[in-house]
Amino acid sequence: MIAAGGGADMKDIAGMVRSDPYAGLLGIVVESVEGGYARCSLTVTEKMLNFLGMVHGGLVFSLADVAFSAASNRDHSPSYALDVSGSFLRTARVGDVIRAEARLIHTTRRTGVYRMDVTNGSSLMATFNGTVFRKVDG
Repeated sequence: MIAAGGGADMKDIAGMVRSDPYAGLLGIVVESVEGGYARCSLTVTEKMLNFLGMVHGGLVFSLADVAFSAASNRDHSPSYALDVSGSFLRTARVGDVIRAEARLIHTTRRTGVYRMDVTNGSSLMATFNGTVFRKVDG
């Protein structure tokens, strides 16, 4: 559901994320979507741990990616990820609520660069940078 002007409003993005089977499987909650910004969260369960008993890196990345997608498609839809790179700094425990915030840091007509930080309380768990391509008519 794309609003007039090419962007999707928060309700539309939140609805799209809620209907996304993978995000739903992970229990990702959309907390906020504004121009160039999105915040999502999830509660860590035992099934989200890797074989070492730590939060799986794929889970942390997936949470950041959902926030990235919501933020980048909020004002410029459709936006497609071109690349993402990042660093994992800390882990979390079962029962912790972890959050990802995605922020637009640079934009052109066809691309956008976003920073995604994943936190556990006030501790930075991971940080990613991603670039999107924006389909522009004409």
